[in-house]
Order: sequence, then C-alpha cells, then structure tokens
Amino acid sequence: MKEKILEIKNLTTRFHMVDRDITAVDSLSFDLGSHEILAIIGESGSGKSVTNLSIMKLIDEPGEISAESRILFRDGDKYLDLNKLSEKEMERIRGDRISMIFQEPSASFNPLFRLGSQVGESLHLHGKRNKEEAYHEALKLLAQVHIPNFSLRAQDYPFQMSGGMLQRMMIAQALACHPDILIADEPTTALDVTTQAQILGLLKEKQKETGMSVIFITHDLALVEDFCDRILILYAGSLMEEGNARDVISNPMHPYTRDLLRSIPKPGMFKDKDKLFAIPGKVPDPGEKIEGCPYAKRCTGCTAECLAKKPDITEKDGRKVRCFHAYS
Repeated sequence: MKEKILEIKNLTTRFHMVDRDITAVDSLSFDLGSHEILAIIGESGSGKSVTNLSIMKLIDEPGEISAESRILFRDGDKYLDLNKLSEKEMERIRGDRISMIFQEPSASFNPLFRLGSQVGESLHLHGKRNKEEAYHEALKLLAQVHIPNFSLRAQDYPFQMSGGMLQRMMIAQALACHPDILIADEPTTALDVTTQAQILGLLKEKQKETGMSVIFITHDLALVEDFCDRILILYAGSLMEEGNARDVISNPMHPYTRDLLRSIPKPGMFKDKDKLFAIPGKVPDPGEKIEGCPYAKRCTGCTAECLAKKPDITEKDGRKVRCFHAYS
C-alpha cells in the first residue's frame, strides 16, 4: 500500500434548505496514496463534485461540512485536518499544495484578463514569484502543456481559445505551484473524443513528471481503466465499491458498477438487435429519505432485505463493496 497523502474519514456534507436538510455526501471514507491516481465515478447527482469541493473547503452557505468529518492532509511528518483550518489557513493550501481543475474552464477564467497573467497568478499570490517572474514562469508552463505558439497565445483572452486549449490553460494554472494533490473535476466532459485522449495523456504525463497524486472525477468508466490506479464508485453520496481499477472493471462486485459498465457503447453496436443498455429510473433526489440500499429501486437483484436496511461496507482482498449479495 502506498503511503497516504490524504485520508477522508466520515465526510458528511449537508445543505440546509428552508424546509429540509439535503445530505449530498453521507459518511464517506477513503484515502489517496502518494503518486496515485484515484478515479471517483458515478452519475450526475452522486456527490462526486461536492466531495472534492469539501476537500478544498469550498462549500458555501447554505452548505456545511459536518464537524465530525476529518480531512487529513499529510504535511511533512504530520497530518493537518483541513476541516479544522481557518479560511486564511486554507488559502495558503489551495492552489499551492492542493489544486483543482474545475468542470467548466470557460467559467473559471476571468474574461477581462489575458490568460498568461491568470495562469501565473497563483505563483504571485503564494509569494513564489513577483508579477514579472510569474508571467515568465507561466510561459514555461504553457509550453509544458503543449500550447502551440505559447508566447502569443498567452496574450489571448479566454473567449479566443477552443475548449481543448482552454482546458490545457487550466491544467497549466493548476500545476503552477507544483501541488501535492491535483483534483480534476470532469476535465474532459465537454470535449470531443480525440481531445479527451489528449487531455488524459497530458494529465498522465504531468503526474509522472511531478509525482503528484490525482483525484480524477468522471461519470465515464470507459475513460479510466488505463489511466487510474484505483476506482471509487459513488451513488447518492455513499460509497458503493472501491478497488484496483483493473479489478473493478474486469470483475465488478456491486450491481451499480455492473450497470455502469453495461451502459458503455461498444464497437459493432449498430445492429437493430444490439440496443444500448440504460439503467432504469434515476438517481434519487438528494432530499429523499432512503431506508435501505440507495440503489435498491433501480437494481434488478433487489430483495426485501435491500429495501429494509442499508448494507454496511464489507472488505475482502483489497476490495470494498456495499451490497448484501456481493459475496453470496
């Protein structure tokens, strides 16, 4: 087992609405090893993005991270509980020790400023360079993420960039301070297949060069088999399955994981008899009270026990799964 750089223990994030509380992440525990790429996978509404915004402590009112939640980040020979740090203390970690590539790059850059100065901004804010030095360092970063004519493109505004190039700019910005952890929140969702492959290749390349750990958020299992070391399957804010990426994909143990894999289009599925599988129903409303397994109402193997009680997580041979019938 790799040395842990991040440990999440009983993470619970709620949103206090006028008439009810909504639990977006429910008692979630996992860890991230040094130099590891961890994929967090699930449909929209599964709690993926809220989990990682919680790690960064970017949950605003009416949201709240439970006081009992522990977000342990390794700092030298000790661990810092990020959930106990003040906003000022977190500002020294965000963008420096832990960086994030947000889901929509066009909404993450200021449209009024040139991209080169924005890419190098974190270097200046964290006191590692003055403004001129930060800009020259930004040019080096743009070259490293393979921006063509990088010295000229650094003068562009966000609207002048394609989606793929803007995503590369955001990766350069996230890597500026050489973070220990990079969180990539669905960085390929709005991109075509060819550009997706380029972005994944770039992230893998930079991870190997720098040795950073990566949390990669996606809803697409097809992307991660050769990219990630481990997979975490989330559903309705709860952990459903966790294990080595190849093991989870080749031998899924939770019905939800199996259904996600069945939903992936495969070559040759253009004949009338080959219909693409779609998981019936939808992800439960975050405010819905669920007594049993969160996936029970959509699961073809559901039993009375599944509807009555939420299964505990069982662990065996390095795999974790939340299902009464996983080992039966």
